[in-house]
Amino acid sequence: MRTRLRIAGVFLFAACSMFAQSDRGAITGTVSDPAGAVVAGAAVEAKHVDSGTVYNVASTATGNFTLAQLPIGNYEVTVTVTGFKKFVRQNITVQVATTTRVDITLQVGATTESITVSESTPLLKTESGEVSHNFDSNRLNSLPVITLGGAGLGNVRNPLQVVNLMPGASFANDNTLRVNGMPSSTQSIRIEGQDATNGIWRQINQDTQPSLDAVQEVAVQTSNYAAEYGQAGGGYFNFTMKSGTNQYHGGVYDYFVNEALNAGTPFTDAGLTDSLKNGQHIRNRQRKNDYGFTFGGPINIPKIYDGHDKTFFFFNFEQYRETQNIGTGTSTVPFAPYLGGDFSGAQGAQITVNDPTDPLGVRKIPAVDSIGNNLFQNQIFNPASQRLAADGSLVRDPFVGNKIPLTSIDPVAAKVQAMLPLATNATAKTNNYIIPGYSNFRHTTIPSFKLDHNLSAKVKLSMYYSYTHTVSPGANGFTQVFTTAQPSDTESQTTRINYDQTVSPTILLHLGIGLLTTNRPAISPSFDQGQFWAPNKQFYINQFPSIGGLNDIFQGGNSIGLGPGFGALFVKDLKPTANANLTWVRGNHTFKLGGEMVVEGIPTLNTSRANGIISFGANQTGTPWELGKGGNVTTGFGYASFLLGTVGGLQITPVAETRLGNHSFAMYLQDTWKVTRKLTLDYGLRYDYQTELKEQYGRMQNAAFNTPNPNAGGRNGTVIYEGQGGGRCNCNFQSNYPYAIGPRVGVAYQIDSKTVFRAGAGLAYGSAPNNAFLSYSVNDFYPIAPAYAQVVSQLKDGNPYQVGNPLGNPPIHYPDFTHGYPFATSPGVVPPVSVFISIDRNAGRPPRIFQWSIGMQREIARDLVVEASYVGNRGVWWTAPLLSTINYNALQPSDLAKVGIDLTKSFDRNLLSLPIASPLVTARFPYLQNPNNVYPGFPNSQQLIQALKPYPQWLGIPPFLGPPLGDTWYDSLQAKVTKRYSHGLDVQGAFTWQKELTLGVNSDTSYLTPAGAADQRCIQLCPKQANFGFQPAPAVDHFRQLHHARITRRWSRDESHVVGRA
Repeated sequence: MRTRLRIAGVFLFAACSMFAQSDRGAITGTVSDPAGAVVAGAAVEAKHVDSGTVYNVASTATGNFTLAQLPIGNYEVTVTVTGFKKFVRQNITVQVATTTRVDITLQVGATTESITVSESTPLLKTESGEVSHNFDSNRLNSLPVITLGGAGLGNVRNPLQVVNLMPGASFANDNTLRVNGMPSSTQSIRIEGQDATNGIWRQINQDTQPSLDAVQEVAVQTSNYAAEYGQAGGGYFNFTMKSGTNQYHGGVYDYFVNEALNAGTPFTDAGLTDSLKNGQHIRNRQRKNDYGFTFGGPINIPKIYDGHDKTFFFFNFEQYRETQNIGTGTSTVPFAPYLGGDFSGAQGAQITVNDPTDPLGVRKIPAVDSIGNNLFQNQIFNPASQRLAADGSLVRDPFVGNKIPLTSIDPVAAKVQAMLPLATNATAKTNNYIIPGYSNFRHTTIPSFKLDHNLSAKVKLSMYYSYTHTVSPGANGFTQVFTTAQPSDTESQTTRINYDQTVSPTILLHLGIGLLTTNRPAISPSFDQGQFWAPNKQFYINQFPSIGGLNDIFQGGNSIGLGPGFGALFVKDLKPTANANLTWVRGNHTFKLGGEMVVEGIPTLNTSRANGIISFGANQTGTPWELGKGGNVTTGFGYASFLLGTVGGLQITPVAETRLGNHSFAMYLQDTWKVTRKLTLDYGLRYDYQTELKEQYGRMQNAAFNTPNPNAGGRNGTVIYEGQGGGRCNCNFQSNYPYAIGPRVGVAYQIDSKTVFRAGAGLAYGSAPNNAFLSYSVNDFYPIAPAYAQVVSQLKDGNPYQVGNPLGNPPIHYPDFTHGYPFATSPGVVPPVSVFISIDRNAGRPPRIFQWSIGMQREIARDLVVEASYVGNRGVWWTAPLLSTINYNALQPSDLAKVGIDLTKSFDRNLLSLPIASPLVTARFPYLQNPNNVYPGFPNSQQLIQALKPYPQWLGIPPFLGPPLGDTWYDSLQAKVTKRYSHGLDVQGAFTWQKELTLGVNSDTSYLTPAGAADQRCIQLCPKQANFGFQPAPAVDHFRQLHHARITRRWSRDESHVVGRA
């Protein structure tokens, strides 16, 4: 089977070297004489008005002609036939992925005479049944697009804001982009006809976006589109970039935002904090500038080269600058008595627990442990005093007066504490530190350049390049060595080369290649861990360790973030692309054969967790006796656990280099058949082949449930590595889906000169699971989570797996194909762990969408068109981790019954929460007197329930990729009104009435914003309302084209208006 797939891959690669899709438009029509008879062999010439570029074809035997692969813009079509007057049609607008119909009726006469028609392009769409929307550069510039950021930093202008003008779609803050009920961020974005979707994370569109002023047009296909478009769920976005023309054109702009131009916040009084503003509303500070310039025209070197009608350039420069001055904020630092271990002020009232004599489990009684200690909220217990009581429960002794002796404070904890700022409000326990004012900024710079050259009358060449660079210090007011602030320095480069050739009057060829590179480092400050530990105790990178769990929202502690946290890595996206297509006009048919190829790799230098992620909690200084007793609150205190150095959780990994990636190939064949002058039929077939997401060198592990684990005494349940050779499983974790075949059909019938019926349906496939920051967790990492209230290690001991560590543990390294899960934390102790990666066998299957629409378009009056359509779809196979039907480490009541546990009895329920060292446990299960009977190294502090699990060596086993069980349902009425006035003014309005349901999916990622079933008992019958959906509401905008030089300064209140959704 693998051999066949390789052969198929080679075939598809070769095919994509020959054929693929484009970002152009087309003009089609029929040439006839005065009597209505078709005219064959008529010479048809289309001239791009701005550049002077000429495209020539001839009418077929049926009088039909098609000018395919035309760059978008304004055209003039000329038809010349001997015996007839020359016919000239002006003001023909070609849009992306749109076919414009121009029927020509010749008049008898000499070719030296001419007839000129200057009517504008009709608004009716008569040539296809797809649902699509086109937005030109003028409309893009009219949008008030500096709207992101809220209280945080904003972003550069985003052309995706046009989504807010579309029916059935919503867009918010670069994170939520939803079209026709599809999961958020499942769109496909093309620049100059090739994939430009952010492969690192689709939610972060602005990392790779082009400059808005460099975009000529945005075309969005949303339903039953042609076979040449695919691998998209929520919309296919095609950005066509501006080209130079025969005339030099340029513009300078500045989109300026200042709070002085805004209305104040209602029902507020700025005079409360500033007497000079008494009676005024509060205006929050807002300062942004988005400025730049454009310039383009022919390349003309006097006396050397004249590029008129031949060579053109277009240059754009845009920069967004925003600076925020944050006055003050508050945080929590240790209350002064806590610094010396005095937590007497944190101790609360006595805890109440369930009365074991109450059969209903409702009555509460004061908590008193097995050795007579009264238990109080936030009471501090000494972990070193832990022992078994006579009743088999674990108990501890409290610190006298809730005070920790100074001699018991961990030396590393003392050093960290000394770095913390002192409280500015010494009497408060929480919010007792005023963060000093600080400044933060974001700068985004996007230069771009496009070059067009006519090699001959039949061969055209274009090149495009853009560079998007965003930098920000990520300041948060803390400049100390422990700061969590991470500066960002993201850059993306997009390169495109397109080649178009008219092979013959009826055959056109398009070829394209491209490269998208994105570099997104998470830069953390350096820190010498030698200040805390000796070399044999340090972690794997010189950064401050990430320390958390030190704060209580009522009694305080420390809420300042310590260390860079989870997100420290250097990740890149390398995406070569290729596409091509061949168009053949024959009779009334326009055939197109094509394909595309996308090869994506995500090389990553992963330092996440290499600094040590160390967590503390109240449990480590609480008493384990209270587990399962139903207490209203708990003992223990997080900051006290920190001072004692009793680590409650640890995640570590060496620095690792990984490379995730997948490839996609596609082929299609389609035909546009002009059955009659009024009836057009589009039909086609597309085949998509996408490889599963995998680590290129087999360095990503996967849970293997039926493979013996040598670290667990040969019990089933270990980790394996993909691929062939030493240490690998000689297998693949997933299988590529080879049956992604998508038929498409559409019909457009012009009932009369003012009415068009349009309909279509088809199968489309979305993208297979993408990186979505999975790079963080590809490499082996070691999470250590002990039993309730137990201690992982001491903070002073640092990394328990460093070379030469005092615990005697074997050091860890990456990759290590022999190191299984679990692993020793100290000699002879191998506690259970959570295996993070579990890949569903079918996770590589792309989502499948059946989409359809049926609608009418009617010209109510001159240049006033109304369109109404029923648009629907059904989606399956979306990634939905919450719908995993198998909990691999669950215990069923029937499993417990086999070992004599009756869950209806309170004694048996309590028994499950006791440690296996308890006499009550060993009396029922004598074999547990030796914990090694579970597996060698199983700690006797683990609870009985863990020892009875199918895989006692593991804790939770979350799904990492898959399963593809998510479904979506969508039905809508989408209405659109367009009115075109004179002098460049037009008005558009859209309205959507829709119902959208999802099951287990809201987003394209496997673990972001999943949506579970509304009722787990009826997974297949109980979908729920989409979290990211929106209520029916109108979207209206008007636009007026001003015919003068564009040197403008725009303010935060723009002349164009958008009525947003409710």
